[in-house]
Amino acid sequence: PFPHCLGMICTQACAKECKRGEVSEAMDIRAIKRYAAEHDTGSYWKGKGKQLPDTGKKVCVVGGGPAGMTAAYYLRKQGHAVTIKEELPAVGGMMAYGIPAYRLPRNIIAEEAKVIEDQGVVMETGVRVERPAELLKEYDAVLMAVGNHKGVRLPMEGNDLPGVHVNIDFLRKASLGEDTGIGKHVIVLGGGNVAFDCARTAKRLGAEEIHLACLEARDVMTADEEEIEQAQEEGIFVHPAQTFERITGTDHVTGVDFMNVESFTFDENRRA
Repeated sequence: PFPHCLGMICTQACAKECKRGEVSEAMDIRAIKRYAAEHDTGSYWKGKGKQLPDTGKKVCVVGGGPAGMTAAYYLRKQGHAVTIKEELPAVGGMMAYGIPAYRLPRNIIAEEAKVIEDQGVVMETGVRVERPAELLKEYDAVLMAVGNHKGVRLPMEGNDLPGVHVNIDFLRKASLGEDTGIGKHVIVLGGGNVAFDCARTAKRLGAEEIHLACLEARDVMTADEEEIEQAQEEGIFVHPAQTFERITGTDHVTGVDFMNVESFTFDENRRA
């Protein structure tokens, strides 16, 4: 139930299989969703969806991200009383704390969350659940939808030096307006959309020189082409076909040692 959010950030994996591409080009489903959402008045659908009578059953959803809010919305439409308990200051999960605001404005998330709230879902924010089993004393069912707010620290020498940040932690701090500890000279290791989110967020936080390096060659980088192009337009240096040897430094990170990659493929089991 997030058509406007999808209209902003959907990666359109379906476009790769779109039959329309055999005629001209794939259907731009993201742009269509965004157009529909931005021109929607609500007059054709608000208040007209099926809402079953109250069942007397109570459900608690722990986590107010996309999964938790979606579950809460449809459970409420089935007639159950639903409460969301979210640890962070606002619902949205990785939409609000992983995807930067320049790509997904926070008012859009809030507007779509209000549709779910208007359906009758109670949203409690700033509430951390330590003992979920105890909720069963008050609720008939508990759904744990706490998400995956953990990035991966690359297993390499120097990965624990001061100044080395993990993507998800960095993006969350930036979204919350907290000190990220980012410096003036930044290098991002990785070539996916999240890596570019980190690089472009660092730019907006005042970093002066930003590099991004990844294992894949330029033509097979996993980030969306528009993400790569927009980053380069913003002055971010992109270095494809690099393998990370070690992060250098003693008291603080000073750099990264790389080696050029001549070829990179996966075997039949998708192992590098």
